[in-house]
Amino acid sequence: MHKGGNVYKRNHGFTLIELMISLTILTMLLFTGSYVYIMLSSRWDKQLGSFSDNALIAKNIEATQRVLEGIHALVVVDNKKTPSFFFIGHSDSLLAITHSGIFSGDFPEIFRITSVPNTNGKFDLIYQAVSIENILLVKTDQEIRFDHQLTLFTNLDSATFNYLGWSSYKVKSFRYTTGDKLQWRNRYSGIDSQIMPEQLTFTIKKSGLSLSIPVELDNNTERWLSPYFGTDE
Repeated sequence: MHKGGNVYKRNHGFTLIELMISLTILTMLLFTGSYVYIMLSSRWDKQLGSFSDNALIAKNIEATQRVLEGIHALVVVDNKKTPSFFFIGHSDSLLAITHSGIFSGDFPEIFRITSVPNTNGKFDLIYQAVSIENILLVKTDQEIRFDHQLTLFTNLDSATFNYLGWSSYKVKSFRYTTGDKLQWRNRYSGIDSQIMPEQLTFTIKKSGLSLSIPVELDNNTERWLSPYFGTDE
């Protein structure tokens, strides 16, 4: 409709109700997007953390296996010059020497692995070491000071060692006449028996899962005692 030559035109815009509805919808969209982002971020962080933990566990399992497989015989003597081997194993600990230590690079490493109770009622596995480069090990009662320490595993249900070996050097030497055989033991001393075990098994248990690391050792370590006894065993 025309009036006085002017045309009336209606200005289109948002009413207050329309503006409130738009703001409500925008707020819901922002909330939904933020919630989804938080959920995805939390899930990613959890998965990344789990992956990192698993990678560290796998790394330490490989390192432990390498250390144990690198164990070798080292002759030490007591105050009477009686020879024996540097190897003291219990069900929850092992003290020995390895060619494949975690810290010492090209040098053999004296190490001790110990299962230690923690405040959670579980066990942590502690690795201690010192390089042969820094210590000359020749005596059975020699003091050893470790200069490196590493926690390999935490909150284990258990961590145990078992050893397959002869009760003594003499028993193995006369086994054909006595009929003695190799036996699995939860304690083995190369110092007391004057011989090294021929195998060992290290087993860890956690959250209902069990992992065993079997290790074959030198089965003819008595040959290293021949110079001391003046015989060729």
